[in-house]
Amino acid sequence: VQLPQVPDTMRQTDAPPSDREHVEMEIIKSLIDSYFCIVRKNYIDMVPKTIMYFLVNHVKDELQNELVSELYREAEIGFLMKEAEDIALRRKTCLEMKDLLEKALEIVNEVRDFNSFAK
Repeated sequence: VQLPQVPDTMRQTDAPPSDREHVEMEIIKSLIDSYFCIVRKNYIDMVPKTIMYFLVNHVKDELQNELVSELYREAEIGFLMKEAEDIALRRKTCLEMKDLLEKALEIVNEVRDFNSFAK
């Protein structure tokens, strides 16, 4: 397809546009309108993505770095590694329960062994 040469200058004529020219103008207007709607939609879609990329991700990275640096301070390691009192109490209770259950198992085994010898 070869298009005709575009004139260097354009001038307005007093003659009304032909039906073909009118249809072509409407098609061009429709295409331009569709193009700008697509471009506008793309920009609307890009705004939250751009905000997320530049602002939120930067804040997330900086916050993570700050939290990690606060977490690993030398003075705080002992405090952070200290076992909570309620957890220590629960661990102690569980150990006592384990010892009691082991003793109960020994007693049950002795009774079972005694009953098997008695028969």
